[in-house]
Amino acid sequence: MESPNSTKPNRLGSVFKRIWSGLKAYLTDWRNLLGHALLGVFFVVIAVWAPINIWLKLAIIACLITLNILRMRLKSKKSSKKESVAE
Repeated sequence: MESPNSTKPNRLGSVFKRIWSGLKAYLTDWRNLLGHALLGVFFVVIAVWAPINIWLKLAIIACLITLNILRMRLKSKKSSKKESVAE
């Protein structure tokens, strides 16, 4: 009889593989890099004239990441639908 803990390393490994592949796809997409670069420049320029609370900065960055992830998922769904129609 197999113990329930013996499958835990496999699950943990697959979770880390999914996280790594998602993070790699996110960081290699040029639109995400452009968005974060522009936001960083914007924060530097704004910080010179009107300092922004750190929590507001973090909230804006979290919104940017969320919108980028949603955009990437929508793009992958559209491309998979096009591939299935082409077959």
